[in-house]
Amino acid sequence: MNLRRIVVVGLIVIVMAVSGMILSKPACTQDNPLNSDNYFKTEYVYESKVLIDRARISMGQSKYGGRNIVWITGGTFKGPNIEGTVIPGGADWQLVRPDGVTELDARYTLKTNDGVIIYVNNRVLSRPDPGGQDLASPGQYRRCVLSFEAPLGSKYEWLNKFVYIGTLTSATTDKEAAVIIRVWKLL
Repeated sequence: MNLRRIVVVGLIVIVMAVSGMILSKPACTQDNPLNSDNYFKTEYVYESKVLIDRARISMGQSKYGGRNIVWITGGTFKGPNIEGTVIPGGADWQLVRPDGVTELDARYTLKTNDGVIIYVNNRVLSRPDPGGQDLASPGQYRRCVLSFEAPLGSKYEWLNKFVYIGTLTSATTDKEAAVIIRVWKLL
């Protein structure tokens, strides 16, 4: 019995030692595929032109920074599997932080060409980036995280099941104030 106990204890020690060696390898090593620059894959969803009211409502300074509201007045969107209009009536609630970064929290609805209504929440971080490489918005860093609420059972239900990222660029002209939002699904 003592010999059997010694063998069992010995096997347990060996298993623990091997497990310890395997688990002691840090996840942040260069050879970990999760750390590769191309780990995340994306799929293009759509580009929208969102029209905005030039008259911005300023609430003034709050304890977090300057608060503004920009009304969404319409627009269009189009992608490989979705197309339609931006319904007037949404808004972008903005916070201009003391550090110069602006947080945008836009909430609005889309209406697809086949009549389906989809709620959008688009959260954007915008800041000056004088050395940045963004060709669409030179001197600016504007990145989005979007979420959608599409009706269950609709052909757009897939929007409810992924994380979405995007970019925002200004498209304001003499005739209209607008932003271009490009959206990708994170696979």
